[in-house]
Amino acid sequence: MAFRMRLPSADYFADLVKAISAVVEEGTFTIDDSSMRLTSMDPAHISLVNFELSKSAAEEYSCERPVEMTVSINELYKLLRRARKNESLILEYDDERKNLTVILANPAASTERSFTLNALESATGKTATPNLTFEARARVNADALKDAIEDASLVSDYTKVTIAPDAVMFSSKGELGTHQTRFIRGGTAVYEIETDKEVSANFSLTYLEKIIKPGKSLADETVIELSTNRPIKLAFPIPSGKLEYLIAPRIE
Repeated sequence: MAFRMRLPSADYFADLVKAISAVVEEGTFTIDDSSMRLTSMDPAHISLVNFELSKSAAEEYSCERPVEMTVSINELYKLLRRARKNESLILEYDDERKNLTVILANPAASTERSFTLNALESATGKTATPNLTFEARARVNADALKDAIEDASLVSDYTKVTIAPDAVMFSSKGELGTHQTRFIRGGTAVYEIETDKEVSANFSLTYLEKIIKPGKSLADETVIELSTNRPIKLAFPIPSGKLEYLIAPRIE
């Protein structure tokens, strides 16, 4: 067995996989003796997910040698959705047989359920994380951000995201009307703003909604990084890991 990991909560890993599936339907996990990682773009090359889970998150973790495991993210999530409360998760990858075993265990009930998922041939090469710099950064409440995105979708299919020294704003304009949500610095929705000027860019609400919904189930806050008419970075702080997204701007 090239790789084996035991996590105390199957539900938690299911939420992580759901968040990854917001961008990709299949992906390649790179696994070594310190962590499992995945960086991948959606088929349209508009959004990117950058995920990492450290061995410190696991109750048990062993990796004989570095491996790459390509699986259907959607099929993996289907299996993990079967997890019940109080069930732990064991993942075992056999790189010779090219399959992943998913074990859902409840020691208190003396039950153990296992599934085997066949690995896939990687259709694309490795995706590198772009080396971007940003002019503004803000930490905002994830629930408030979700509400702002949903409000914006009532009038348009895109929104203008603005970070200014005194506020974070979302504004949209459609044929039938307009929308604006303003999170003022010092209020309960904004934890921090770092910028000395106003920066903004337009983004598809379809992509923002797909990412915000699973992301907010994993973290209470979202870190937004932005430069004018450049990709936006959304990060959801998770224990012993990393969950970040990039979305390309909509250019008028």
